[in-house]
Amino acid sequence: MNRSHKSPFTLILAIALFLTTSSYARAQENKSAPDKEEIAALREKALKLIDSVAGQLNTLQSAENRARMGANIVDLLWKHDEERARSLLRVVQEDIKTELQKRDRETRYDVRYNVFLKLRHDTIERIARYDGQAAWDFLKVTEPAFENQEPYEFRANEQTLELSLAKQIAANNPNVALKLGRQALRQSLNPDVLKVLSRLNRKHKEQAQVLYKEIVGKLPDADLAETWNNREFVRSLVRTYQPPDVDELTYRELIGLVVTIALERGCGKKPAREEDESDGLCEWAASTLNGAERYDSRITRITPWFPAEMESWRFAGVYEEAQELLQERAYDELEALAAKYPQLQEGIYGQAIFYAMSDGNMDQVRKMIDRLSSQNTERGQALLAQIERYEKKTPVTAERLAEIQAEIELIPESRARADSLLTVASQLGAIDQKASLKFLDRAREVIDTLKPGKDQTQAQLGLAMVYCQQKSERGFAIMESLLPKLNELVEVAVKLDGYDTSYLRDGEWNMSANGGIGEILTVLSQRAGAFAWSDFDRAVNIASQFERPEIRLMAHLKLAQSIMAGPSSPFNTSRAHPGYVTYR
Repeated sequence: MNRSHKSPFTLILAIALFLTTSSYARAQENKSAPDKEEIAALREKALKLIDSVAGQLNTLQSAENRARMGANIVDLLWKHDEERARSLLRVVQEDIKTELQKRDRETRYDVRYNVFLKLRHDTIERIARYDGQAAWDFLKVTEPAFENQEPYEFRANEQTLELSLAKQIAANNPNVALKLGRQALRQSLNPDVLKVLSRLNRKHKEQAQVLYKEIVGKLPDADLAETWNNREFVRSLVRTYQPPDVDELTYRELIGLVVTIALERGCGKKPAREEDESDGLCEWAASTLNGAERYDSRITRITPWFPAEMESWRFAGVYEEAQELLQERAYDELEALAAKYPQLQEGIYGQAIFYAMSDGNMDQVRKMIDRLSSQNTERGQALLAQIERYEKKTPVTAERLAEIQAEIELIPESRARADSLLTVASQLGAIDQKASLKFLDRAREVIDTLKPGKDQTQAQLGLAMVYCQQKSERGFAIMESLLPKLNELVEVAVKLDGYDTSYLRDGEWNMSANGGIGEILTVLSQRAGAFAWSDFDRAVNIASQFERPEIRLMAHLKLAQSIMAGPSSPFNTSRAHPGYVTYR
């Protein structure tokens, strides 16, 4: 029987699932993994390198590069030397403020303006991890100035930024978060205000109640009957925040408002067979108020409008909150949420297992499986058996490896075939280093056949990264052979600046991943950890061979940043293949 090969994407996905969810995904004890003393020593080296980069920032001509690198250094130094971090933050603030408060430009089409807006956003996000008030002060001081009236899109983006900050700092700076939530509420019923409310409601009930009451007080002036976005805001508010989590009198006021609007629009009558203009509003009201009859007896007059297919809307807000808690790895709060919604527990615990697995947090995996077993004994037992197989460290069989390689060899396009080989090699590295190197050697053969150019260079970088993950000398050998070529490409790109794209700003290489060369350098930057954790000193030495000082400083910074972030989990599949992301 003929057997058609899978597409490269489908094959990579199938391999990743096989290696991360089957018994083969259990990471063996890696003898080359650094212990606590080695990690501490590496961090000391990284801090010295960061100190060196910080001391050279004033040699850069580009305010963009100074601000970009400076913001990264602030983030890295805050826990180690807060005084110096704050001092450097003031320098970053001045560079960003100066650029954003220039008035003689058309901001909509100004690349520099948009770049600095992004730098401002990223810097605020970083500071907020440590000091919400400092982040708020930075936001206000660096607010752009305009020659004429500020563009509408700026105010909308500014509100998004303010609410993003409010969500981030709600746990530790509830008063600032409340201030930002109130400020946004005065402009519109932005759904993110409800996310701020959710964050406050977890640990700061007093501020949450204040914001909740002000939200409800705003609703009589909102157009709920005609504006769909406002209706969805109210639906989420009603369904997600209920007594005793919120004040019951205020909740009754909210319910009463929705009921009154619905009855005024004729929703107290039985639905007609043919749709009329009120159908959408009446169905919205019925689905929003479903189950809240004890707060307003008039709801029974609207109940006939309830569409059965809208039942799933009841839990939309719960799933969204669960995702936020998972992103924060707030497992205790996630359990409390699951306890409130027994019918959703299986899905919530299933997602928690996935997240804990990706972090290599096997204690949390077992705990979540125990919780899941109370809801689905069969599934829980199956997962526990799988964990036991992980811990037996079952090796990958030669037969299964041969099957995987046979599937890959059926891929007709060489670059896609090489990418698949690299993906498998990366995933195998935590299980079977010998097998991983075999796939890497095959990938190298395929990459050598590629036509010289961007594709081959990118593939060679990927190959070097995965070799370094396996502590193989070949990774650094590849990088040492590529550095002269990268310097040559950068030199050519500088000469072509302004023809195909803008590689330079203020006479220095910009870090926005412009053009093909920019993409290559950005991928290398974002995967610096593969080199840093393999041999930090050698990685720094190779990075020192970049001829342009701004690229050299950024390379050093990214190597140090990788060490400070800690070793990656062997269960984290995102390291399998380099992606394209910009410098931050």
